[in-house]
Formats: sequence, structure tokens, C-alpha cells
Amino acid sequence: MTDLPLTVAVIGAGPAGLFALDALLRQAPNARVDVYERLPTPFGLIRTGVAPDHQGTKAVVRQFDRAFAQDRVRLIADCEVGQAVPLTLVADAYDLVFLATGAPRPRRLGLPGEELPGVYSASILSAWMNGHPDHSDLQPRLGERVVIVGGGNVALDMARVLAKTPEEMAASDICAHARPLCGVRRSITVAVRARADATRFSAAEVAALARLQGCGVAAELAADLDPASPVVAVLEAFAATPSSGAAHLRFRFDLAPVEIVGRSRVEAIRVRRGDGGEEAIPTDNVISAIGHESAPAPASPRTYAVGWASGGRGDIPSSRAEAAATVRAALVEAAAEPRAEARARLAAAVTAAATPIDWRGWKQIDAAEIAAAEPPRPREKLVTWRDLREVAGSRDTKFM
Repeated sequence: MTDLPLTVAVIGAGPAGLFALDALLRQAPNARVDVYERLPTPFGLIRTGVAPDHQGTKAVVRQFDRAFAQDRVRLIADCEVGQAVPLTLVADAYDLVFLATGAPRPRRLGLPGEELPGVYSASILSAWMNGHPDHSDLQPRLGERVVIVGGGNVALDMARVLAKTPEEMAASDICAHARPLCGVRRSITVAVRARADATRFSAAEVAALARLQGCGVAAELAADLDPASPVVAVLEAFAATPSSGAAHLRFRFDLAPVEIVGRSRVEAIRVRRGDGGEEAIPTDNVISAIGHESAPAPASPRTYAVGWASGGRGDIPSSRAEAAATVRAALVEAAAEPRAEARARLAAAVTAAATPIDWRGWKQIDAAEIAAAEPPRPREKLVTWRDLREVAGSRDTKFM
């Protein structure tokens, strides 16, 4: 029996990692938890991946303010666990480690022509719109014709944001450098491999497109679709409504992309229809919204993966439930042990590799972004590593 508190490291301050933190605080009242994050800011995809006009979804971060207000929780941001700070050092220094490293790589289409200028990943475009410092210099060039390849809500998010007017985005936290993309006279095609009654679209998200002020929406639908599908019911209403507005959004289904065509940049995407025929859809851009690839979590003693790192779906509801279950299972066999020497080795590695940003530093960034925003915009994000670090201010370099 020991009186030592259980020491826990969470690697990754995105949704899965912070839901694991929340579960730890509920299930292990005496645990001390350090949350490591590669970026200067917490919240992962809640901050840099959720569509900027989905402020209700982003509001989930408020619950984590209460977690970090506790003395037994520390944020160690701007500190990458990897080469300079090896995971083995972290695993030796804590009784439990939870890996919440996400799915950092967008899945590739695997098509000829994918390297042409004008092809973008929806996840990287979204990160750029949301102020991810890795992508602050992206400078995408989007023309008047855009084809979005994908049958999930990320494809819907990208189509919706590109179709909205600046006035419709006024209460969002889209970054200043991305705002010129909105309000452009543009034709947007959402090309979906599945049939309309087999997509992963949320019916509510599709229905919300009817409220767009400057965009007409249409859908090309097969005659033999399942009439019980909620998505089909919404799309049929669009199909019966004439398209109007400066922007035009069209859904096309049962299309398999074959090749991206162009000489010096994208000119068209060639697709194979469900009837076996092929056609080339003229376009200035192809945006791929077909998901992410997660790296397998390395095996290590007392180490557990959560979220995408565990092969999970990555959405917020499932991340919350999965994190709670994983924490519960890990705590069954967890035991607090003396780890002073290992923690000293870890402290030396962290001090040599980084000047971590703590929760106080993040709150200085948070306050600066809120103060810089012109209402009704909730914040004006800092978007470069340099600016984020400068605003975080001087930090205590003593790690342990």
C-alpha cells in the first residue's frame, strides 16, 4: 500500500486526450495529471478542425477550463513527445500514459494527377481556416469551380463554408486570411462515391444548407433510392427546388474518381458513374474530404491509446465514451510507484527541448484573441508559432 498519488501523462490535448483527462479526474480523485501538447494551444481539432461556423460544437472546451483550474492538472504545451522527448522517458516517469495523438495525416485519394496545383485536402484547408500554425502560409488558390470528393460531414462543412456569404460567417472564428474565400460566385460540386441512401451525411447538416442566403442547392438522385432514408428526403426537397443565388452547390452520387486531369494545374476530374460510363467534370480545384490516417500507437508498458490513435472514429461523442471506458479499464490495474529518478531524466529532456506553455500562457493567448475580435466574431486567432509564443509571455522554465 502506498500514499503516493497516481501520476498520469496524457499525450495530446485534443478532444480524446481531454475527455481522458476529464474521466481521470472523475474516476481517480487523487491522480495528478500532466497533459502534453505539441502545439502552443490546447483543444486540438476542436480549435483547428471543427468548421469555424460551428461555434456550438466548439463550446465543449468550456468544460476543460474547470479541469485545468485544479492544482493537480498541468498543461505542458509547445512540447512534442517524440524524438527530443522520447515516449519511453515519459512512460518511465508516470504510472499511466494515455496516447491521444490523433490522426495527423489526411488520407490520399491515390489518383493520377493528385500532385497537381489546385488539389487540396479538406482537413488541411480547414486547419488553415482555423488558424493552425503549421499551415499559416498555405495561401490556397480556389477558383470559381470546385469539386469536393467525399461523402461525410467534413465534405458538407467545406461546401457550406465556401458557399456562405461574409455576413453569414461574421459570428464564426474563421481567420482573417481565409475570409476572402466566402461570398465568391462559385459552382461547388460534392462528388460522392456512395449512393445517396448510403452516405455518412447527417440529415440535419444537409437540411441546414437550405438556410444559406446566397447559394442555391440541387441534387442529382437515382430513381430507386430508399425512401426511408432521412438524407434522401432532404435531398429530394433540394432536387425539386430551382437553384438560385450567387453560389451553386450540387450533390452528385455514385461517382468513383478515376483521375485528376490538367497540364500545369487542375482542369478536370474524371469520374466513373454507377452505370459504368465515365465523364470529366471541369473544375479549378479538387478538395479531398475522405478522412484521415492515424499512426499505430507504439506498444509501451502502462500505455493506452484513445481516440483516433486507438482506431476510434474520432468524433466528439464517441471520443468521450471511449476515453471514459479506456480510463476505467486502465485504473483497474494501475499502481502508484516512486519515480523520482525517471521524472528527473524526463525533466532534463523537456527543459533541453522546449520552453513549455502552461495553462496561464494559454489563457493569455485566449484573452488576446478575444480582445482582438470585432463582435459578433468570438475571437481573432493568432496563427503563427512566433505570435502564439510571444503572446503566451515569459514562462517558468523549471519543468519539474
